[in-house]
Amino acid sequence: MKKSLGARRFIYPLPVLMVGSYDENGNPDVCNVGWGGICCSTPPCVTIGLAHGRKTLANIRASQAFTVGIPSASQEVEADYFGCVTAKVVPDKIEKAGMHAVRSEKVNAPVIGEFKLTLECKVVEMHELGSHIQIIGEIVDAIADEEILNEEGGVDIAKLDPILVDPSADTYHRVGERIGKIFCDGLALKK
Repeated sequence: MKKSLGARRFIYPLPVLMVGSYDENGNPDVCNVGWGGICCSTPPCVTIGLAHGRKTLANIRASQAFTVGIPSASQEVEADYFGCVTAKVVPDKIEKAGMHAVRSEKVNAPVIGEFKLTLECKVVEMHELGSHIQIIGEIVDAIADEEILNEEGGVDIAKLDPILVDPSADTYHRVGERIGKIFCDGLALKK
């Protein structure tokens, strides 16, 4: 039997995204964002949701650019820290986390060198949705450490070992085992 849970924020899996931006003085900032994902294939676009009043939101509005770093499970403490403190109070939080920011080659936003995968994005649209502003960014480049690439040149999810969020329990998790192939396994039912 099904049980109604009401209007809840349940989508699984939910990635942990590290959104990088520059403030008005050119200082790098990174923010832990739990609401986001791919929203378009052509052109490739990502969507993120930022709460009103976030420094990162002001930064992105001003620069019209951002990066999305994908932290590995071994970086869970640092990733969580970026959600626990604001650059309004701790302007050097990237350094305090033992990480380093470098300028993106494609957009006006920082890349955190320790994250093995980063999407460089330019803002396409912003929408007010209530408690959050939805930002859609076109991915102009994806940069990855060679160590996480597979034989075909794509990202090997096991080598990346990204962090996932359980929004119902507010906990972090790892990716599990591979169980199938997209738009292939279902063909067994096509007659």
